[in-house]
Amino acid sequence: MTTTRDEILIRIRTILSRPDLSFPPVAPQPLTAEERMTVTHAEGAPRQLAERFGQELTKLYGSYEILDSPVGARLALINRLTDWAAEDEAARKGPKPETYGQDRMVLGWAPEKLPVDGLAEALADTGWKLVAPARLATPEALDSVRFIRFGVTGVEAAFVATGSLLVVAGAGQSRSASLLPFRHIALIPFSRLYPTIEAWLAERRSAGDLEALLRAHAGWNLITGPSKSADIEMNLTLGVHGPKFVHAILFDDTRQAERAEIEDWEMDAVERVPGE
Repeated sequence: MTTTRDEILIRIRTILSRPDLSFPPVAPQPLTAEERMTVTHAEGAPRQLAERFGQELTKLYGSYEILDSPVGARLALINRLTDWAAEDEAARKGPKPETYGQDRMVLGWAPEKLPVDGLAEALADTGWKLVAPARLATPEALDSVRFIRFGVTGVEAAFVATGSLLVVAGAGQSRSASLLPFRHIALIPFSRLYPTIEAWLAERRSAGDLEALLRAHAGWNLITGPSKSADIEMNLTLGVHGPKFVHAILFDDTRQAERAEIEDWEMDAVERVPGE
């Protein structure tokens, strides 16, 4: 016997009208305009937001650490690369393949685009090389990064409630750094943390630069944890279409800004002192 569409709808309405069901509520409160536009929520001081972001990312099979300064973030990045390289070496079976030195390279953004100063120099001092290709449009260019297993980028924004990264491509910000390597490290200053994507959009609209920002960048990637795929039986596989590991290094950059303001104020005060 064939069931008609009307019969299916009647069954659904009958089931939903049962008083013992917890959802949907019998008399829901109407949503405000702001609630209609927001499906997630997060709040707290910057450190609390960083902790919440890390918790959400962990649920998505990512990892994180929180540092008190950009200097600490720089050291954490080098330590993470060293640990990952040791893990890869320990897991390797058989002879080591020829990588043409790319096993000690890091595919990343241009140094001036990263939110941590002196990173290229610090990597060089510890035996690593930061590689920031302008384009990867030829076979030769692709061969030059083919065996690089580590990538490092900054973020346009990080959304706490979902553990998501907004990574924008542009000059000096190659999208390949967050897509090609096996392991991706995202450097996230507290000033780039937002409770939700709606909060970021509201700030950009308030600043009046949202349209210009959208027009200035062709590539926008919203990254929520490592690359994932599943078969029909829901067996999860990581790293199929992108990095298998995503690690966030969150750090407090607000103190650095405060110190800069104090230094500027002290310099102005010295210049105002008569006879100096």
